[in-house]
Amino acid sequence: MGRWVPDRMADWLRGKDRPSAGISTTGPKPWLRWCGEEFGPATPRREIALPGFVPADFTGTQEQAELLVRRVGAVMGADVSGNSVLLVESPEKVQGSKHQVGEYRKAFDRVVIELDRRVAARPDSFAGLVAHELAHARLLGEGRVARLGISHAEEERLTDLVTVHLGMGVLSANAADDYAKAAGYSVMPVGELTGRRDKPLHRMGYLSPGEYGYALACWSTMRGETDPPWARHLKVSVRDALMRGLAHRAAPRQAGAG
Repeated sequence: MGRWVPDRMADWLRGKDRPSAGISTTGPKPWLRWCGEEFGPATPRREIALPGFVPADFTGTQEQAELLVRRVGAVMGADVSGNSVLLVESPEKVQGSKHQVGEYRKAFDRVVIELDRRVAARPDSFAGLVAHELAHARLLGEGRVARLGISHAEEERLTDLVTVHLGMGVLSANAADDYAKAAGYSVMPVGELTGRRDKPLHRMGYLSPGEYGYALACWSTMRGETDPPWARHLKVSVRDALMRGLAHRAAPRQAGAG
């Protein structure tokens, strides 16, 4: 178990596949280190949103959605005061197929966060959707992405990683591995979340459950957590990847100590 690591994810976190992106390629996790430099260090004091973060009576009304955007914004340090929340409802005929469920965009002098009301049937996934869009707000809206010179696909992966660093990673990771019968979701370039059916899974995000697990393992290590108490809230596939990742990251230190 200690030898396990998802190579593609590890290479991406190291910046190995993008040495010209303006990110240091030294060390095991420059993308997460970049997040720490941009948004503050990963410490045990940073709040982590867990299942139950969304109130039990959440039904996806306009007022509830706006309140949830403010709550997620507080966790992620995002200024949402000038944002407009637009709830839309995808047509019944597109359920279970690729369709847009969320978008972050600027319209004239304001920011619009568009969210599919149907996702509200799964409140934690809806919170993950909000987190993804607010990660765009922190990357795009605050002008951080332009200077990196990365592709849209890389930007979307970084957006998912920002949700991890800013405390929404448990809900985002669980949403990436959602076995519910309702339509699933995944991210498409240019800041849009779209529904996609991946038999037998339903997924949200550019990162797979295993990649989320490894990212959470790196983040947990940066927080000084070798046995994170929040791991029990992860879905099985994500938790398995987290534990394998933690074991892998601990192996070199154990070998050196021995």
